[in-house]
Amino acid sequence: MDLLQLNDDCLDLIFSYLKFDELLPLYNEFQCFEGAIERQLHRFRDLRFSMRQPPVFHEDLMIKLGRHLNSLHINVGYSTKDEDVLRYLNPLCQGAAESRRMKALKLDHAKWSFDIFSAVDKVVPSLLFLDMRHCDVRDYQIAQLLESADKLEALALLHVNNQTGDSYLEPKILNRLPSLKLIHITIIGPVPFAPEDLAQQCPNLSFLISDLINSNFKIYGPPANIQNYYKNYNDYFKIP
Repeated sequence: MDLLQLNDDCLDLIFSYLKFDELLPLYNEFQCFEGAIERQLHRFRDLRFSMRQPPVFHEDLMIKLGRHLNSLHINVGYSTKDEDVLRYLNPLCQGAAESRRMKALKLDHAKWSFDIFSAVDKVVPSLLFLDMRHCDVRDYQIAQLLESADKLEALALLHVNNQTGDSYLEPKILNRLPSLKLIHITIIGPVPFAPEDLAQQCPNLSFLISDLINSNFKIYGPPANIQNYYKNYNDYFKIP
């Protein structure tokens, strides 16, 4: 008996020993493998990869994988073309939007175009944690994302002096988010707002301000939120 004649139970057992990057090249090679590989997707709920070495691409499989995702972390790279990252991001976010299981999303070194924003916007309603600390994101894009971020608990951002606005930090926007507990802002240049005043106007929120140039940070608001932030970060984006 060869591998193609094995029943589903045997294939499931064999494929349970294979890693993510070992399974994907087998998809679409033989019809009997497709269902067996799809039944392994639940093992990869926390997906992390770099666009320098992206996984083998199958659009339908990416959609199905997206339905299982608890967290997604993509190291994009500023030199990566939009169409290359969207090839993965669109189907993964499509599947995740269908299941509403994704709790955390992190993109590194990405310039948020309209298409990237549109892909991410699909999953924002289910997110608890959104990390954009290494991304070029405009303030109006952040404000638009927050419109549907009813479950969001922590938000991480980059602020570059004279490039990034801060209209998303208006108390009328932040105070209407029922679950938001912390905003982590990494700054390059002067602090773009008065954190003491904002902490008073948003008493349920903590602000963690990290100064990238001077290598220091300051905390404003309830300190307990900071502890939860680091715990959740390690849970969602742990390094294998």
